Amino acid sequence: MIVNIQITLEPDFVLTRQYSEVLPIEDIKNKIQALSLQDMLIDEESLTRLSFKAEAEGCEGAGKIILQILIEAVGLPEDRFIVKTEENTYIISCDGILSAQVSEIGANAPSVYDSFKNITDKVGWEEFKELCQEILLVSPQIKRNGIYKSFLFQNFLISVDDGYGLSTALDDFKQLIEDLELFKFSEKQPVVEIRLSAKSEPDSMTIPEAIEALYSEDETDKLVCLDISEYLEKSKHNELKTFLTKLVAVQESYIFFFRIPFLEPDAFNSIRKVLADILYIRAISVQPFNNEELKECAVRAVTQAGYSAEDIVWDVFFSRICEEKSDGRFYGIQSVMKVVYEMLWLKAKSDSLKGNAEDKTIDNKLILQNDILELSPTFNKKTKDGFDALAELIGMEKISERIREIVAQVKLAIENKTMDRPCLHMRFAGAPGTGKTTVARILGQIFRENGILRNGYFFEYSARDLCGEYIGQTAPKTSAICRDAYGSVLFIDEAYALYQGDDRNSDYGREALTTLVSEMENHRDDMVVVMAGYKDDMNKLMEGNAGLRSRMPFLLEFESYDRKQLYDIFMSFVEKHFKYDTEFANAASEYFDSLSKDYMQSAEFANARFVRNLYERCWSKAAMRSSMSGYKDITLKKEDFIAASSEKEFSEKLAIKSRIGF
Repeated sequence: MIVNIQITLEPDFVLTRQYSEVLPIEDIKNKIQALSLQDMLIDEESLTRLSFKAEAEGCEGAGKIILQILIEAVGLPEDRFIVKTEENTYIISCDGILSAQVSEIGANAPSVYDSFKNITDKVGWEEFKELCQEILLVSPQIKRNGIYKSFLFQNFLISVDDGYGLSTALDDFKQLIEDLELFKFSEKQPVVEIRLSAKSEPDSMTIPEAIEALYSEDETDKLVCLDISEYLEKSKHNELKTFLTKLVAVQESYIFFFRIPFLEPDAFNSIRKVLADILYIRAISVQPFNNEELKECAVRAVTQAGYSAEDIVWDVFFSRICEEKSDGRFYGIQSVMKVVYEMLWLKAKSDSLKGNAEDKTIDNKLILQNDILELSPTFNKKTKDGFDALAELIGMEKISERIREIVAQVKLAIENKTMDRPCLHMRFAGAPGTGKTTVARILGQIFRENGILRNGYFFEYSARDLCGEYIGQTAPKTSAICRDAYGSVLFIDEAYALYQGDDRNSDYGREALTTLVSEMENHRDDMVVVMAGYKDDMNKLMEGNAGLRSRMPFLLEFESYDRKQLYDIFMSFVEKHFKYDTEFANAASEYFDSLSKDYMQSAEFANARFVRNLYERCWSKAAMRSSMSGYKDITLKKEDFIAASSEKEFSEKLAIKSRIGF
C-alpha cells in the first residue's frame, strides 16, 4: 500500500531550534530516510513541512513508526502526543509543536503512485506539478465528503508553446484523475484536443461546431483541451465569452483545459480574467525549456534507448539545436527527440562502417563525438584556434585586428578588478555576403578560448523571429531567445526590421527591441548580441531605443569585396573539394575582372554568396558532364565555368557584352 505522510512543525517551535546543529525537519527526514522505506518520494520540503509518499503495510503501522521518530526528534514524552484514527487516516498532534497525518492515497493507491510519479518525473512543468500535487492531497477529502463538484467545476488555463509536451501532460493528468476516482472517463478517445478557429478547417473547429460536438451525448466524459490562441485579441473576447457561457451547462460532463501560447504575465492575466468572468479557472504557465532542461530530455531519451554519451557529444548536440532554432521554428521536446533519433542512427551507421557491431571488446552503447559529427553541418571541431580561423578569411585583416584589440581590452579588465569590463554587444555593418555571419560564428569561439564567454555557442535569428503572433507573446519569445544565448553569441540579421523609423514599424518590433535592450544590460557580461545589416539601416535602428547605441559600443564595418578578393574566395571553394585545370582558373579570373562596378556596388549584389552560388553551379555542370561521359573523378574545366557563368543569373551584370569563349 502507498501512504501519504505529511508532517508540519509550528514556526515558533522551529525558531527555538534555529541554532541547533541539525534543524528539526532535517533531523526528522534523516531518521525517516534511515528506515529505507520502499519507493519513498518526497513531494515537499521546507523548514516547517515535510510531505512524502512511501510503500507501507498500512496507515496505522506507518503512523506508529512516524510517532516514535517524532517523539525522539522533539525530545518530549509520548504522553504529550495525541493520536486518533479516522477512516484510512492516522493523525498525530503535539500542541504548539507539530502535527502529522498518515493516509492511504486511495483504493487505487499503486496506480495513483505510478501516475503521479510520471508527472513529477517530467522535465520542467513546475506549476503543473504543483497543481497535480494539490489535487492528490485534497482528493481524499473530496471523496470522503462527496464534494466532487468542487473539482469538476474547475477549469484549467495553460500557457505553453508548441512542442513542450502538452499532449503527454494531458494524458498524464487524465490518468491521475482516473486513478484518484474523481472522474470516470470515456473508454473511446478520453482526451481530445481542439483548435478553435474563425474558419472551418481540417485541423480545427469553429465555435458553433465545437458547441455542437460538446453537446452531443456520444462525446461526453472526456478531457477536452481547447486551443483559444486565435481569441487572444480584445476584439474577439466577447465572442469567446459567449462560447464559455455555453460550456457551463456541460461542465460536469467534461474536464476543460484552455490552451494559449506562452505569454508575458500581464497578457496571460488578461486572458485569464476573461475566462474567469464565466468559469472557475486555475492558471498554469509552462516556461520554455532552457538548455539544461533540453539536455536532460536528450539524456533521458538516449538512456532509455540503452545508450550513453561522452561529454563532448553534447557540444555537437547543442550546435545542432542552435541550427534548429535559427529559423525561429523550434518545437521543444519534439525537436530534441528528432535530433536524438538522428544521433542514434549515426551511431549505428558509424559502428557498421567501422565494423564495430560484433566486436565485444568495444562499448557499442557509448556514443562518441566522432560518431555523430554529421549531425551538425556548422559544428566546429576546433582543430584550429579562433584567431587562426579568422586569419584564413579573405579580406578580413582590419576586422581581425579590431577583434584582437577588443579581446585584449576585455582580458585586461577581467584581470584588473578595479577596471569596469566593457560592454561587448556589437554592430556589424555591411552589405550581404561580406562575412558578417561567419565572423560572428568565429567570435563565439574566440571569446570562449579567451575566457570571455563560458559557452561560445552561436545562435542566429532574423529580426522577425523575435516577434510573436499575438499580443503578449513577443516579450517572452525574445527573452527565451536571449536565455538560450547566455554565455554565447546571439546574432540578429536584418536587425533594422525591428525599427524602420516610419509607419512600417510595428508595435511587436518595438516590444522586441525594448526586451532585447533590457536583456543586453542585465546580461552584459554573459552574452554578446551582434546586430547586422546595412550601415544606414543600422544607424536608423539605433534611433529606435534611447539606450541601444550606448549598449552596442563596438561598430565593425565590413567592406564589400573587390574583384581580386571575389576571385580568391571562388578559388578557395574550388581548391577545397575539386581538381581543376589552368584554363578553368583563367576563365574564372577573367570573369571576375569583367564584373560591372555598378553591379558590385548595388544593393542586390551578394558578394561571397554570389561567389558561392557560381561555384556550386560550376561543379553541378561538371558533375553532369562527368556523369554523361562515364567518368567517376570530377575535374573542373573551362567549359564548366562557361556553362555556369553564361546563365542569366551570372551573365547579365558584366561590364562587357562580349564574353570569353563566345
